[in-house]
Amino acid sequence: MAQFDVIVIGCGAVGSAALLHLAKAGQRVLGIDRFQPPHRFGSTHGETRITRAAIGEGVDYTPLAQRSHDIWRELERETGARLFEQCGCLFIPSRHGGEVHGVTSAQFFANIETAARLHGVDGETLSPERLRANYPAFATAASDRAFLDREGGYLLVEDCVRTELAVAARHGAELLTGRRVTAFRRVGNALTVTMDDGASASATTLIVTTGPWITELIAPLQRRVNVTRQVLYWFEILSNPERFGPEAPVFIWDVSGRERAASDIYGFPWLGSPAKGVKIANEVMTGEADPDRVSREVTLGEIAATYETYVRPFVPDLGPTCLRSEVCLYTNAPGGRFIIDRDPADDNVIYASACSGHGFKHSPAVGEALAAMAMGAPPRVDVSGFALDRLCTR
Repeated sequence: MAQFDVIVIGCGAVGSAALLHLAKAGQRVLGIDRFQPPHRFGSTHGETRITRAAIGEGVDYTPLAQRSHDIWRELERETGARLFEQCGCLFIPSRHGGEVHGVTSAQFFANIETAARLHGVDGETLSPERLRANYPAFATAASDRAFLDREGGYLLVEDCVRTELAVAARHGAELLTGRRVTAFRRVGNALTVTMDDGASASATTLIVTTGPWITELIAPLQRRVNVTRQVLYWFEILSNPERFGPEAPVFIWDVSGRERAASDIYGFPWLGSPAKGVKIANEVMTGEADPDRVSREVTLGEIAATYETYVRPFVPDLGPTCLRSEVCLYTNAPGGRFIIDRDPADDNVIYASACSGHGFKHSPAVGEALAAMAMGAPPRVDVSGFALDRLCTR
């Protein structure tokens, strides 16, 4: 049976980062994934993810985001890969009491301003006049204001995971793909994992980062998290393509309460050329999805409803033709929080989930923290506030 210091189960956003940091630290490390990462079955696909430094979900996230930005830049220098485009992130709060990732829109905006002040984030609050003058792509109201986080932008999500896994391999990490871990058990001083093909491996420590499948192996999270189906759309540009060009910021706009909208929308500059359209999505979270049975077909009815409710009233330069769509999964915890902890049944089993729809930007720093925990060292960024018992007391 193969023996390792650490086995990482699930090699998407957080798992690939943990594998990278462990391998760089000289650990004998094995990564196991049921698919071939990066893949389109979980939460880490669809070209891009937003990143930002002034974090509205809570000021305690900002150190993770800033450390993650440093790690992306280090990886870019090390590999020559293009991973992080710092075009800025524009947040426009709701005037109608909406909510973003479990935080009221008003509090989200207040948290952004507080995080920027406390952590020295380069950004500023924009008046309604400046918002409308500088960003005419958005049909904002006369009273809407915004915050521009200049440290934000977007990450090329599949390239990020691919690069982390490649660098981890260069530092000696092993990766098994197309294998599902069905169970683990303690045997003496080691933890042994069993895979669906009958193979097994053992290690001193396990890190479980399986996203929407997390409850299969981590019992304390059962009935604590839920998985939802989310759709990403690329809509055609009808007019003014320069408003969505490479210099345009990513945006998060809480439009809930306007027209028929019930959530925020978010979007990106066009990539490559305007002909590829603008990626945009909402975050309505209704119904629980089974990650193994979720429908990955996006219907014409879904596309039309999304355009009429979330695109046409707010981003009028975009047209109704959807050039591409993707289905991804959110694994949600109460209040939109992360959960990073040890399994109470075995202190050497460490897990990280759920990311509640805003985790990719933080994944390098979370992976670094998990690696430190596995090696018995204090994480560079404190993650104790994301323990499960802290979640329960909120």
